[in-house]
Amino acid sequence: MTRYLLAPFPLHGHVTPMVALAAELVEQGHTVDVVISAPFAEVFREVGCTVSEIDIRPRGGVPEQPTFGHRLRRIRRIQDVFREQRRLTRELVERWPAWEPAVVVADIMAIWGIRAAESRGVPFVSFYVTYAVSEDVLLDEVRLRLGPRAATLVKLLGIARIQPGLRRRVTAGAAMALVNTVPELQPARESFDERFHFVGPLRREPVGTDGSAAGYSDDLPWERIDHEPSVYVSTGTMFTRGPEFFRKIADAFAGTRWLVVLATSHTDPAELGPLPDNVVARQYVPQSAVLERCDAFLSHGGMNSALEGLALGKPMVLVPRAADQRETARRLAAAGVGVVVPAESEGARFVAALDEVTTDAGVRGALDELSTRMGRLNGPAAAVDVLEKLALEGRDTAGRGR
Repeated sequence: MTRYLLAPFPLHGHVTPMVALAAELVEQGHTVDVVISAPFAEVFREVGCTVSEIDIRPRGGVPEQPTFGHRLRRIRRIQDVFREQRRLTRELVERWPAWEPAVVVADIMAIWGIRAAESRGVPFVSFYVTYAVSEDVLLDEVRLRLGPRAATLVKLLGIARIQPGLRRRVTAGAAMALVNTVPELQPARESFDERFHFVGPLRREPVGTDGSAAGYSDDLPWERIDHEPSVYVSTGTMFTRGPEFFRKIADAFAGTRWLVVLATSHTDPAELGPLPDNVVARQYVPQSAVLERCDAFLSHGGMNSALEGLALGKPMVLVPRAADQRETARRLAAAGVGVVVPAESEGARFVAALDEVTTDAGVRGALDELSTRMGRLNGPAAAVDVLEKLALEGRDTAGRGR
């Protein structure tokens, strides 16, 4: 068996697919060490990993309408981020004798894992929690949003290369790359070499409703969710929406046939005020368990949520915010499994969109086809297969060198 070191990035959307990979590695008999900050440590311990806690500065959500002060603080924090990356790299190198991994798997945002692996001469695998990025992917996004002249200028100036996924270490230095997506959601797939393995979805099957170590409270109206027409509303935990959006949704669906379950993330549900009888709001819920029971999904279009919605066959109303979410939402709409609604739309538009996607036979057919196809996939097992082959190649190389 092989010893692996995993370096996730401390955000829910980054940790969730890495936990699925860690659980599969442990299930296959491998030894798995994880370096992560305390708030995310327990979920890795629960699946059988040995966790070394490190002090990583918490990353908060990005406000929907950031103030000048918020933007200024983000600029000032850039220097702190670089200092933190250097500090964490040194810490990992110092702790290395306790692990001595054969392979390191590092989130592309956890650059300290990549730098430490390089300094120790250990092969590393870049881990993408959303689709992989190349210069072609980013230039296509610029072309779509700003036009061909802007894309040409960005290419000439090399601006695209500051994106984390295009750092030299992340791309040229990686032995392999694991990408948490499926072909339908990967733009410009032909621009990636054979090191990139599109193994998604990296998800675990729903394991109950108690939330385990994630801090959920088991006080949701499960009977109602099971037996009433219900929609789950989540806008993610990083580029999320504010109280005005959630209040708009609550008011729009008041008195309709829909039971609405809101996951408000950084917004305290108390900020929404009194809610209609058919609207339930919690900051965090066990998403897999809720989504499995709901009839539809109003989502930001993050990759984890998109894959889960597809796997469970849920029609989607998509309200993207970040660039990768917009691309994923476009591809979901093109696949015929959902519709995109701008966040600034009137509340009635969301109700109409939900009625549209849940009654359209074409949407149902496209979902059935995609969810059936995804049901035959085992993302974690496919990822482990890639890692095992890499570790075996490393042992063969070491043997030939003796």
